Amino acid sequence: MPDTLPWHLPPGALLLLGALLMPLLPRLLAGPTAVLLPLVSLWHLRQFPAEVLIGGGDFFGLPLTPVRIDALALVFGTIFHFAAFAGLLYAHRSQGRAQHAAALGYAGSAIGAVFAGDLLTLFVFWELTSLTSVLLIWVRGGAAAQAAALRYLMLQIGSGLLLLCALVLQWSAGSLAFATFDPATPSGMLLLLAFGIKAGFPLLHTWLTEGYPAATATGAVFLSVFTTKMAIYALARAFPGTEWLLAVGVVMVVFTLIYAAAEDDLRRVLAYGLINQLGFMVIAIGIGSELAINGTAAHAVSHVLYKSLLFMALGAVMLRTGTTRASELGGLWRAMPLTALFCLFGALGMSAPLFAGFASKSLILEAAAKADHAGLWALLLAGSAGIFLVAGLKVVWFAFLGSGRVRATREAPWSMLAGMALTTTALLVLGVRPDLLLAHLPYPVDKAIYTYDHVITQLQLLLATALVFGVLVGLGLWRRPAPGELLDVDWLWRRALPWLLVTGAHHYRRLRAGSAATLTQWREDAQRRLMRSGGQQGYLARSWPTGSMVLWVAILLSGYLLLYFF
Repeated sequence: MPDTLPWHLPPGALLLLGALLMPLLPRLLAGPTAVLLPLVSLWHLRQFPAEVLIGGGDFFGLPLTPVRIDALALVFGTIFHFAAFAGLLYAHRSQGRAQHAAALGYAGSAIGAVFAGDLLTLFVFWELTSLTSVLLIWVRGGAAAQAAALRYLMLQIGSGLLLLCALVLQWSAGSLAFATFDPATPSGMLLLLAFGIKAGFPLLHTWLTEGYPAATATGAVFLSVFTTKMAIYALARAFPGTEWLLAVGVVMVVFTLIYAAAEDDLRRVLAYGLINQLGFMVIAIGIGSELAINGTAAHAVSHVLYKSLLFMALGAVMLRTGTTRASELGGLWRAMPLTALFCLFGALGMSAPLFAGFASKSLILEAAAKADHAGLWALLLAGSAGIFLVAGLKVVWFAFLGSGRVRATREAPWSMLAGMALTTTALLVLGVRPDLLLAHLPYPVDKAIYTYDHVITQLQLLLATALVFGVLVGLGLWRRPAPGELLDVDWLWRRALPWLLVTGAHHYRRLRAGSAATLTQWREDAQRRLMRSGGQQGYLARSWPTGSMVLWVAILLSGYLLLYFF
């Protein structure tokens, strides 16, 4: 195990250092420096061997491995660097030094977590991703965004606390290695929940569907990349073949289609679509075969590309119009033709031939078929068509086609167009030449992606989906969503819990007021009784004759003597 690091820095550390220095740089230098840092950091990563473990001291007698590099980590680390570069290029002209610093710190933390070889190092970077990512929501300003940021941070910190508890249990058991875990053990269960929060598991996903739409126009692009794919990497590393992940993934694929179809805010539609595609990866991890893990890694790469491209397109729309609500948008292709084209490429990138999503989903579908999960295979095929419908065609149609009340006056800034063009190029290159990706997956791949049957089946599926969408829109059966906010399980703490707190406080005040009135009445009654006996006119204040007193003393003494002698 080597004990030295290139420049004595782990992967991602250059981005963290850049985040710290960003506020000190002149404004004119901050943007270009932020854009170049991911390229320097990627070069630094390439100075490491392809397979290496690097130790770094100990923690209460247990050895630490702050850096572990292998094929699985390199896939995620490389796409994270590319996404950071494309995202910072996209945001070059549209955000200040504070957001540049947050984005660099966020990307560097996620990269550090991917290459962590022990739970303590993972925990440190895990928490850093929470603290840096929430800034991309907070800096938007306004009460709604800041409330969303606080709820986002609460769940993120909750994930970190679960990870910390698992770390302590593993330390007491004598190992801090970040390896495979048994989900039936206490530490394994805690780790699974910690990873599940950041992977958007059902009931734990609301930080994603609320936080991403509340972020800045450029911040949502970074949020769509790092946290969830970092969690997918952690699940693939720690829990391959955990069968009940199949059920979790199925729920993620199904329920998101319903909410994405009804949602008005198109960035929230993309957030539901993101969870849907995470469900594909969770199912593949649950299958656990070598082909399935390859499919997970490959789909994480393609998902980063097409989902960030869609968020980039809507970020440009938000910049030019101030909204991303389907009920207000329409016809933007006239003023923003390039953005509309890139958005269409993002929608096609999900599963169309010649795009990266086609190749990666092929691996997951093949893994399900080889594992004799015919039902899962059919569900994944239907889910692929469904998400193309509700989070692809819906976004393109309602934002850029048709008619709406809000119009853009000009195209997106050149930096945004450059970021979208770069991401589209990568999406197409890996789609046309999937071997460039397959050669770097964790396990050897012996599968032809572009077979006649698969291409024809996928084209038929997409064309049928587009035809159904066109018929529904043409007949007026699929209209623009109604304005407003659509809640799912977060209704419990955004509506029910505040109502319970307000109602409880009201009843508490009434009870307190009633109790105070009752106590006051009791006190006044007691005072009246005391005044009757001990007041100036009371029994105890009266003057008694001496003869009466002597008589009472004689009676009491006689009673005492009778009791004493008899």
